[in-house]
Amino acid sequence: MSKIKKYDEHVSHYAYVTYFKDEGMYKVKASVHVNIEEGAKQLYHDVTDVDLEFFVNDKKCTYAGFRSIYEELFGKGMFIVYEENLYEEFEAHYLNNKVKIK
Repeated sequence: MSKIKKYDEHVSHYAYVTYFKDEGMYKVKASVHVNIEEGAKQLYHDVTDVDLEFFVNDKKCTYAGFRSIYEELFGKGMFIVYEENLYEEFEAHYLNNKVKIK
């Protein structure tokens, strides 16, 4: 019987982290999806998606309804800018406070 010898190994993990951000009159819930891969000396975190939900008076709003109200208040096209800033903010927050793998 021949010996089995390991040639390579790829280990990956998945993280799903939920955050709330209080914006005063409303709250934003962000669900951050992350692939975590183990390298030779460190873990690599790749944020693959950020899902946003909006709450007014702690009641979940429809995405389209919140977007419509936001654009009525701040102007057409401003929601897209706001949403992109939220994506970047939540991604950066995750990367600065990474989950620990046991």
